[in-house]
Amino acid sequence: MDKSPKYMSQEQQEEFERFLLNQMELEEETAFNKKLNSSKDLKAQFEEFKTLFFAVEEEGLRMALNDFHDTLPKKKASKKNHFIFYRIAAGIAVLMALGIWFFMQPSQHEKLFNEYFTPDPGLPTVMGNNENYAFYEAMVDYKQEHYGVAIQKWNKLYSSKPNNDTLNYFLGAAYLANGNGQNAIDHLKQSLKEGQGFFKNDAHFLLGLAYLKTNKIQLSIENLRHSNTDKGRKLAEELEK
Repeated sequence: MDKSPKYMSQEQQEEFERFLLNQMELEEETAFNKKLNSSKDLKAQFEEFKTLFFAVEEEGLRMALNDFHDTLPKKKASKKNHFIFYRIAAGIAVLMALGIWFFMQPSQHEKLFNEYFTPDPGLPTVMGNNENYAFYEAMVDYKQEHYGVAIQKWNKLYSSKPNNDTLNYFLGAAYLANGNGQNAIDHLKQSLKEGQGFFKNDAHFLLGLAYLKTNKIQLSIENLRHSNTDKGRKLAEELEK
């Protein structure tokens, strides 16, 4: 027999599987552990098999193993069937791992969003004005990147000032920084509707990014171009390619 750790016979796979599934009698388990600890090659084979076994189990394929066994005739499963299933399960585990990796990769639009988006730096926090204390208290949270807290505080003000362009702008900025593109769109549009120009360019730029985040590419391009910023024009050109 080839003593290379890469070689693994059907019988060896079955023995490893029985051990990992706790299907050995105490005497057999004791003998197996003794054999495992006395052979570096065998231990290397076992570790290789165990890694794949738990990857398969983690993806729910252990249930598939039971289903597979249930479909066999009511007699002891053959070594050939065990070996075939192991090969199938191994292949599925690899494909599933590749699939998870593939779907976790950001899309081109996500990459562009991450490249161009930076949270608005916010306003200087002047805390002396009692009338605007609540607004600037939330601004402190926003600038410390506690976006959820800032949103909660600003939303309390929003109920009485739904048409305030500054409040809508920073609610939109906070929602976008917090990953909520649709809420960002709603507030940034309201900011542009009510605003007199102070936040106009920045609001259009953030609105373009919010539309990009929600995969509304044409609306994203339109707002990026209306932002009259170099970054907006450059990103719009990237999206038009």
